[in-house]
Amino acid sequence: MAIRIRRVDRHLIAICAARSIEKPGDVYLDDGQHQALADKFAEDFESEGYNTKSLYREEAALRSAEESNNPAREWWDKRYNLYENLGHFLHNKKAQ
Repeated sequence: MAIRIRRVDRHLIAICAARSIEKPGDVYLDDGQHQALADKFAEDFESEGYNTKSLYREEAALRSAEESNNPAREWWDKRYNLYENLGHFLHNKKAQ
């Protein structure tokens, strides 16, 4: 997933590029760049018990707010909602 790195007030956050609107000052990371950083994070913090939850609540709230300002967000959520799509897939597979 491509992401944007954005400064909001004193906080530096990473947000989904598809779920947000580009703003001046954003740093765009494509899928490969994001994967490289995620892989390095996983390697560096493996000894810490790699945690998939955000460690910073204030930044998590800002991330959610910044991703929610996209007029296409509702369409995006419906199109790419993993759990909803998985449920439909499993239901259709069972019906076959």
